[in-house]
Amino acid sequence: MQKRVSIKTALFIGTALVVSMVVLFFIMNYSLSSTLRDNAIKDMNVIARDRSGLVETYIDGCIDFLESYSRSEEAIRVLQNPEDPEALREIREYTLRCATDYDYLEGLYVAEWDTYVLAHINPDSMDQTFRDHDSAKELENMIREAGKPFCTGIVLAPVTKEMVIPVYAPVFDESGEAIGFAGCAFRTVDLAKRLDILNEESGQSIGYSLINANNHVYIFNDDPGMVGKECIDDTLLDAVAKTAKRGDYSFSDSSIVASCHYMADRDWVFIVTDTTKGVFGVVNSVRIRVLIILIIVTIFMILICVVSIDRQMKPLRAINKVIERLKASDYSHDSSLDPYLTREDEFGNISVAVNELHSVLENQYELFLEMLKVQTVGTLIIKEDTKEIVLINDMALSLLGFASGTEKMISTSDIWQKLDDDERIHVREQLDNIIRTKQEAAFDVEVRQSGENHIYILAHANYVTLSNGDSVIIFSLMNITDRKKLEDHLMLLSETDGLTGICNRRSGERRVGSALASKMPGMFCLFDVDKFKYVNDNFGHAAGDLVLTGIADVMKKTFRTSDILIRLGGDEFVVFASDIKDKDIGRMVIERFLKNIEKLDIEQLNGHHISISLGAVLVESEEDFSTLYEKADSLMYGCKSETGNAYAFYGEQ
Repeated sequence: MQKRVSIKTALFIGTALVVSMVVLFFIMNYSLSSTLRDNAIKDMNVIARDRSGLVETYIDGCIDFLESYSRSEEAIRVLQNPEDPEALREIREYTLRCATDYDYLEGLYVAEWDTYVLAHINPDSMDQTFRDHDSAKELENMIREAGKPFCTGIVLAPVTKEMVIPVYAPVFDESGEAIGFAGCAFRTVDLAKRLDILNEESGQSIGYSLINANNHVYIFNDDPGMVGKECIDDTLLDAVAKTAKRGDYSFSDSSIVASCHYMADRDWVFIVTDTTKGVFGVVNSVRIRVLIILIIVTIFMILICVVSIDRQMKPLRAINKVIERLKASDYSHDSSLDPYLTREDEFGNISVAVNELHSVLENQYELFLEMLKVQTVGTLIIKEDTKEIVLINDMALSLLGFASGTEKMISTSDIWQKLDDDERIHVREQLDNIIRTKQEAAFDVEVRQSGENHIYILAHANYVTLSNGDSVIIFSLMNITDRKKLEDHLMLLSETDGLTGICNRRSGERRVGSALASKMPGMFCLFDVDKFKYVNDNFGHAAGDLVLTGIADVMKKTFRTSDILIRLGGDEFVVFASDIKDKDIGRMVIERFLKNIEKLDIEQLNGHHISISLGAVLVESEEDFSTLYEKADSLMYGCKSETGNAYAFYGEQ
């Protein structure tokens, strides 16, 4: 019975294992995170209530202190006898003694109902009233109505600009009648230090704020600079509003976790904050540990699966190796399959089949190579997508300038190096067109075989899609150098004036027309030889031909190779000097040409000097050859009246 190994099953098991571990992680993470986060929030709530309780206790202590002070005999006596010097002395000494043990007292005093201060820890504040009549009456009514010591809240001291806890208490005589009041103000610095000490003792970097829910002013803050200022943080303001409605409220975002407790009696909201990392650090730590454990377990189980599959897949790798070599046209013998040819399972049958296929392909490939060797036409096959060389025969190697037997060492980049820049552009355009149209194409290409040795190749390309879906381009290459040279020679003869070797009228007009069509600026010069008929009549036509060839030689020496030199016929010539836009530059070029004409000395003329008449036109707009000729012709004949070499520009006298 044949054994069967399924890679799909192994992959499915591995994937299912990973997915299961991921799902397990998310379930455990969610459960642990929810529990730990809830506990952390509860701890923050306890801290907020404890801190607010500390504030209440501290305020109660302030009230108890003032209550003891207001019930003292010294306070009662001085309010009964405010003019008695002895009573004033005793209460003032007593006030200072009471303030001795309290470093954070902003003020401690006894005053009559009109707020006239009889005793104060600050001497500058005694013997004066600190409120107007209406304000004093309002304070008296508030104290009488309370009937006991009370705190009005935590406010910003107008003089020192520090947050203080103001406390007021009525002073009663023996009959129970309120005869005045006592007041004190405790700076909140002491309370803030106590809150900070709690943080230090707990080892937590917890921030805190106490905000008046009515006016949103900071009563306390772990940043002292914020005390007394109005809160403008929208998140905190929203939390204050919700806490005032619910009593307790917690919230968190990506950076902080906050818990709020509402002090209903005072309309204050105490807020404690901590960083998300600080509060949920345990959550992250547990999450990371669980993740590490699951990753280790997953990796261990995957390794077991990989090792097991690897043992089973060894025959498949050997089969795949042979197939890859066949795809790369490597048909040499490979012993990789030998251990599996005798197996009685699925891999054994496949190994035998692949081995037989290898033998058949090897025979066919050897026949194919022999056929390629005897071909007189170069053959080159490249892949469409990668441009990788699939096959190249000896004739193609020879045409491209490579040594025989180097087919495995060259690449398409080596072939590109055999072409100059223009030829590369030309070949790339042809390839792009073949790939786009998927049709046959033929084109010429100049190849630099080695050094200065160049040949011309006719390439016939065909786009072919193979049975496996790959696409290749097959090139047939032929040497057409001799034919190309013949064609070039015939072309040169058809475009060149036979006597002077410069452009004849037909090719010259075509080249100038192309330059004008491309809107190339330049200078159009038309000239002929003065008294050329006299030369022919007196010295013979052979001497006349020497004059014409001599002038053509001067033209070649004077003008650039990019300029177009034309013999129109007879003794009439044209020069199109490209990129000359300025008459001053044009004059320099023409005058240099005329000086070279003056140096022309033809022995057969017996001392007769040659001169020309020239008309020049700067190309300034879209004009054709005939228009420029007519303009220059009128100028040329106008110069005939002058003696010697003469020229004129169009548009000038």
